Amino acid sequence: MSIDAAPALGATTPSIWRSAASTIGARAIDIPSRYGFHLLVAWKLGLVDAGAFYIVFSVLTLAAGLGRLGIDRAITREVASALALGQPERANATIRSGMRLITALSILAALLLACLAPLLATRIFSSPRLAGPLAIAAVAIVPLCLSAGAAGALAGLHRMAASQMIYSWLWPALFCLFAVTLPLTPNLTLSLIVLANLLAAGVALMLLARYRPRNDIAATGAPSKLMALGWSLFTTEIVQLLLAGLPGLILGIFASEAVVGAYAMAWRLALVLNLLVVAVAAMASPRFAHSAARGDQAGLRATAAQSLGLVLAMGLAPLLILAIGAPRLLALFGQGFSAGTVELRLLLLGQAVLMLTATAPELLGMTGHEKAMERVNSAAILIYTPALCLLAWLMGGEGAAIANLLAAIVSGGGATWLVKRRLGFTPFGALLDLLGGSRLAARP
Repeated sequence: MSIDAAPALGATTPSIWRSAASTIGARAIDIPSRYGFHLLVAWKLGLVDAGAFYIVFSVLTLAAGLGRLGIDRAITREVASALALGQPERANATIRSGMRLITALSILAALLLACLAPLLATRIFSSPRLAGPLAIAAVAIVPLCLSAGAAGALAGLHRMAASQMIYSWLWPALFCLFAVTLPLTPNLTLSLIVLANLLAAGVALMLLARYRPRNDIAATGAPSKLMALGWSLFTTEIVQLLLAGLPGLILGIFASEAVVGAYAMAWRLALVLNLLVVAVAAMASPRFAHSAARGDQAGLRATAAQSLGLVLAMGLAPLLILAIGAPRLLALFGQGFSAGTVELRLLLLGQAVLMLTATAPELLGMTGHEKAMERVNSAAILIYTPALCLLAWLMGGEGAAIANLLAAIVSGGGATWLVKRRLGFTPFGALLDLLGGSRLAARP
């Protein structure tokens, strides 16, 4: 039996509720696996060593982004579009081309990080002990990027549970299995991450080989220019990567490793909400591409409305729980982590903004408006990066959290404005129309 049900080629896509249940269910597994990973790191390394680890992990996060440059998301869009138009040969050509590009880019990123590891450790972070962990982290880049490429292709094939398993929880779960009985050090922690990602990449490639279209006749035309498309789509992810990875680097320069550790745990708790946003966006993205390829404007509005409704319905309660219980929840990670309470509450405000504007970037990227979204993302990056440096220097972790909120307002608000201008509606407006129509239909 397959991991998740997907339509046969040429059949209609699964209902949005079935896709949502599959995708969010897969993401729910992410909570014990990914947060088990962070709990193990915090408990076994302690505040200072955890801070050192998260400096390296931030570098790994950014370097892995450079190792794929959004090509995984470009594969999702092009494969979903090809299948919507009944072109399995183009879907297969896109997958092959995309995986080759990701392999080449990830190898280059890994070599670059390995070469720069001593310089980053001594000159940037003033901590020579980080050179070893940075070199080990470089090894993880290639399997991490190959997994992402396979997950993007699986999403385009509407294999959402399999895609989300690879994107989100598989390697953290494998790490927890290895690490739970071991006395961790930063070097050993990074080595286990490498091992977990190698195994996860193997699973991802086997699933992709199994689920790709079988009627693979020779492609008559070259696949779309994935590099250009990937870069336009990647600008949305750059914002997300910078929000996740850059504070650890900047705080590592301007503050202590203890401050990095407290902020890192606050960010990980705030990401509980981001897991929901990302899961729904991943479910909606191929549906947007499918509707756009068919010129189905009503389908775009319906998917946007229902997706945003899911995010808000499922996210408001966790948002309140995290805001109210911030100091106690942070204390679960160990002594000293509750110092990030204010940071967590500020980060939650940023997540609330992203929840209200959820799926707008994906809606633009999957309907041919990625260039317009690229400009908004570039503006968010240009505002966020200097604001982060200045505020982190002046206010430490609290300043980094304020910069995060500013970036969320610019990127989310800009995406929503663009959707209104280019497509004639907003996800929130479509949701209100859907709820209004449901109330009218319910009247006798």
